[in-house]
Amino acid sequence: MFSIAIFSLCKRLPRTIALLLNFIAVFLAVFLLIGCYNSSNESTFLVRYQIEKQSPFFKNIQSSFKQDARTAGLEKVKVRAGYMGVCIDKIPATYNLMNTSQSSICYPRKNLTGTPLYTDLQVHLFNAGSNSSSSLNILDLAQRTSVNVIHPYLLMGTIVLTILMFLSLLYTVIPGLPFRGQVSMFLLVLGPVLVLISGMSAVWTHIGIHAAKRLVPAASMGMVNVYTGRKAGSMMWFAFAFVLIVCLIIFGLRICENDKKDEETADEMPKHRPPYYNNYYSDTSSYGTKV
Repeated sequence: MFSIAIFSLCKRLPRTIALLLNFIAVFLAVFLLIGCYNSSNESTFLVRYQIEKQSPFFKNIQSSFKQDARTAGLEKVKVRAGYMGVCIDKIPATYNLMNTSQSSICYPRKNLTGTPLYTDLQVHLFNAGSNSSSSLNILDLAQRTSVNVIHPYLLMGTIVLTILMFLSLLYTVIPGLPFRGQVSMFLLVLGPVLVLISGMSAVWTHIGIHAAKRLVPAASMGMVNVYTGRKAGSMMWFAFAFVLIVCLIIFGLRICENDKKDEETADEMPKHRPPYYNNYYSDTSSYGTKV
């Protein structure tokens, strides 16, 4: 009885591993999507902006914030951008954010222009004329990154398809259910599509955040420093790797099932051979016999 249970477990082990990896991929993708949506998930960010302290313009920026006692110290804030939101950290207690002394807050990724911090974080640097001036706003950079560079829709599609794959795999594991063969064929189509969409999402995000890391410091003349989120990057690539492994397991199981069917067909063929299969035709022929 124990040996039968061990054999059954080993037989279903690849599907069990695929289910486990699929579940982990869903878990990673969901937490990656909601990163920076609230303060509890602000550590899962894709890119972070802050004023560079080593910049020759840092003292000018600092003095610009000190002109108002309420905005003094805002040059130390760190702005994190994620798929669904933007978080501001290291807010000084003197700012009196929302009539409290809290040092961090998160906003949805769109419509940040109406928040008080958006206006207060804007620094006017150079007077280009009597009616115009150049300005710097790291909160605006984070919003543009989240809205125009990092698109969450591919990741949302990845999550939906990964959940669908998990349910389909779970259906094929349960014995006695109808249409298991059709569901297995559906997984052969779903797997490559999911790998393609997940890979596009990871590559798109990777290129976007690394482009911001290279371009923003140069465009701001070194006034803004950009950091990429290692935690979010690791979650993104591990989720893609797990989806790829699950797809390979599905195709491997299909190949094994086809080989097993071919072997069973080859074993059954000798049983249906006629009795004269190995005899020469002349041995059973009556040609030339005398009556």
